[in-house]
Amino acid sequence: MAMSGSGSETSGDITGGAVRGPGAIPAQGLEPAAQAADLLPNLLEQGLRRLAITFVTHGGAVLAKGVPVQRLVQVARAGVGFSPVSDAFGATGAIDPLQSLARPDGDLRLVPDLSSLRALDLTSGWAWAAGERRGLDGQPYALDQRSFCRRWQQTLSHQGLETLAGFEIEWMVGRTSPDGAWRPAVPGGPYGADRLVEGLDYLAALAEALDGASLDWLQLHPEYGAGQFELSLAPATPLEAADRLVAARLLIQRVSERFGWRCSFSPLVSPELVGNGGHLHLSLQRQGRHLLGGGPGVAGLTREGEALVAGLLQELPALLPLACALGVSYRRLAPGRWAAPFQVWGVENREAALRLIPASAAGEPAHLELKVSDLSANPYLLLGAVMAVVEASLQTPRPLPAPVSGDPGRKDGGTAPRLPLDLAAATAAFEASALLRQALGERLHSTVAEARHAEIRRCEGMEDQALIASTCCWPVVG
Repeated sequence: MAMSGSGSETSGDITGGAVRGPGAIPAQGLEPAAQAADLLPNLLEQGLRRLAITFVTHGGAVLAKGVPVQRLVQVARAGVGFSPVSDAFGATGAIDPLQSLARPDGDLRLVPDLSSLRALDLTSGWAWAAGERRGLDGQPYALDQRSFCRRWQQTLSHQGLETLAGFEIEWMVGRTSPDGAWRPAVPGGPYGADRLVEGLDYLAALAEALDGASLDWLQLHPEYGAGQFELSLAPATPLEAADRLVAARLLIQRVSERFGWRCSFSPLVSPELVGNGGHLHLSLQRQGRHLLGGGPGVAGLTREGEALVAGLLQELPALLPLACALGVSYRRLAPGRWAAPFQVWGVENREAALRLIPASAAGEPAHLELKVSDLSANPYLLLGAVMAVVEASLQTPRPLPAPVSGDPGRKDGGTAPRLPLDLAAATAAFEASALLRQALGERLHSTVAEARHAEIRRCEGMEDQALIASTCCWPVVG
């Protein structure tokens, strides 16, 4: 990704619609309830009658509460109830009783961030907004992932760092046969124009939905795997980049359902097929100067750029449970799958876990791609943790090893270090990271670790086929 009407009978079902016009953007400085009152007439004028408020759990699942738009003022002030047990939901929706959050008592308030509000589906009258959870006393909830991301974005901003991020979303559309096997819905070869033509109505409907919801995107095209597509979202602040990922996933699910297909964001839907990634792109500036380009280092890295790449490289094993939250994620992270399972960095090397993309002739700034991440990640947790590592790396620089060229898996002697081979090893690295423990805070850090241990227990004893089948339609659909 860069950093800087359909003929289908179903394509008209999602028209989207940006929340625009007088009153569309809350006036600066107003309290949430006053902002909501300012927005309400515009929403009603557009036919938006319902609001979905979402947050993302420790396990990467998007949860929602729906409210009538007429209640927006009250909801903006006091939120809606949500049990703390939700962060104990596992990959299949089951609650592992060994987690500290697996209890029935307590309540939180999920409050919409009105600056994120956008139309989701005008045809059915639904709008969407990202939510943040608070305690009953109105104070921020210590385990809220979006608040964590917001805090680290503000921390870097206060240090004069401007951070932009963007995600690539890979997914497959298909159907499951009576025996549970995955069947791609759209024929055509890798990156093939034939698949583009076969899926043209589908992609047109999705593009219309994205445009209507004011989700800026850069590329939308067939990917390598059977029935697989990729969407590259435009860069934004980390908080907005995570919001865009959540909203785009909802739109992809909605459009796929309209076509009678299931879409899967699972890291693997079949042992034979390549997996789905959720690559994270990152660029940074200080006072208008790019850190990842224009300097004296390799491929134009500045000294600060070298420091942040070195720091991220060092912390990759600990970051991995935030980037890849499912047990099956580590079946995808294998040599030969172009999933970058090696703890190395490289310049335009797609098998390096950290890929540096130099500035382009078109003026696009240099940026860094975290290749290993997939869509089981909670994007708020991942981005917040990455920003924490960036800050620590700039404060305490370490030497940057030489970049790796070619396939790290074919180096003489097999010297390229592998990232953790399974979720258990990755979680051990996460728990051992003093940097991430301090950045997240003891309670958030420990409950994320608990969620990963619950997933490890769920996967115990499963053969590859059963493990992949258990989440091949992730998020799980009935």
